[in-house]
Amino acid sequence: MGAGGSRVVAGAGGAPLLLLLLLLLLLAGLAAPDWTDCPKACRCKWTSGKKTALCPSADLTTVPAALDPDMQVLDLSGNKIPNLPPAAFSSVGLLNLQRIFLKGAGLREVHRDAFRDLRILIEVDLADNDIAVLHQDTFAGNERLRVVCLSNNPLSELRSYQFPPLPHLRTLDFGHCHLEHIDEEALTHLAALESVNLKGNRLSHLSERVFAPLTKMKTLALDGNPWSCDCRLRSFRQWLLASKLYSMALACEEPASLSGRLWEDVAPTDFACAATVELHDRTIQQEAGGNVTFHCRAAGDPEPEITWYFNGRPVGANGSQAFGADTVYSIDQEDGQGLLQKWSNISVYNVSDSEAGEYGCQARNLRGTALARATLTLPVVVTATTLSKAESWLLWAGLATGGVSAVVALLVTVVCSCCFCGARRGRKRHRRKCNLK
Repeated sequence: MGAGGSRVVAGAGGAPLLLLLLLLLLLAGLAAPDWTDCPKACRCKWTSGKKTALCPSADLTTVPAALDPDMQVLDLSGNKIPNLPPAAFSSVGLLNLQRIFLKGAGLREVHRDAFRDLRILIEVDLADNDIAVLHQDTFAGNERLRVVCLSNNPLSELRSYQFPPLPHLRTLDFGHCHLEHIDEEALTHLAALESVNLKGNRLSHLSERVFAPLTKMKTLALDGNPWSCDCRLRSFRQWLLASKLYSMALACEEPASLSGRLWEDVAPTDFACAATVELHDRTIQQEAGGNVTFHCRAAGDPEPEITWYFNGRPVGANGSQAFGADTVYSIDQEDGQGLLQKWSNISVYNVSDSEAGEYGCQARNLRGTALARATLTLPVVVTATTLSKAESWLLWAGLATGGVSAVVALLVTVVCSCCFCGARRGRKRHRRKCNLK
């Protein structure tokens, strides 16, 4: 009984202690600020099991600083925030953010460290802003990112290694931007990507090497771009049609002959590049009897054919103009634009007036024709004229006649001068004679 009584006493003494602990916990709860007490411009509530701060279209110009540090979702869409400075969120204590929405927030600049220290960030929406440049390290340290949306921004290119290593990124949206160029290594660090949206941009060409690291790709949206169906797009066309990643059929915009036609309806050989041509020298001057060589470079895909012209007429065995000339052809590797290069030289030996004139080098393939011209001139030679005996006599007679006329004119001038001199001195007492020589 004593033992039982001791237990009853202990139980009776524990009840007040328990009540005291409950009271302390209640007071602590009352003293702690309620996380739902948001700034006036925001509403804080639970959304899908997440602490969420909803601050859309509230005329905010910066990230609000009075939010609960345990906030997990932040919506700042429709505000007037021109830039995100370094540590834009961690500097105001928002280290636990998982989702950030800044759609149509007036953003023009995002600092490379704007999302610094957000270790559990999984989604960022920066759509419908004025972001023209995205630094390669913008999302450095946000290794848990799964979704990045940058649609409807005036971005013109994705540079080499545009993103840092993001091993969990699944979705990337660049729809309706101004993209004209995507570097082959832009997406190298995004091996887990499954969906890429590039529709509605300004892409005319694209390389399949861009997507080589993306072994888990499931969808690729490319419609709405001004595709130029030439030789530079042929390889990508082959890869895309075989991959089955696209959902919308793609159409050619250029060249005019293929405009509106679907890729799958155009034969690979029709994805061609028009021939181009250039001459090394446009004007050559050569002494008579010398030798001249014209150097012509043509490029295109398929390989262009070269024809030489002299004063508008074909040169060669089958041409209407024949003279001492040789033509040498050689095929080089592809140039920087993926076109096949071809060189042709034509030499003219023992140059005379009959070889002076305009030379043309024409390159032709199934996509078009190009012509470059050069001019061969001979220097003008000035020769001395030899006079006959009759012509020499006439020359001397003319010179003699001219000399006599000059002497007579001189004598007349002197006589008149002396007479005038005498008339002026006639009134004087002493007159002097005029001496003529």
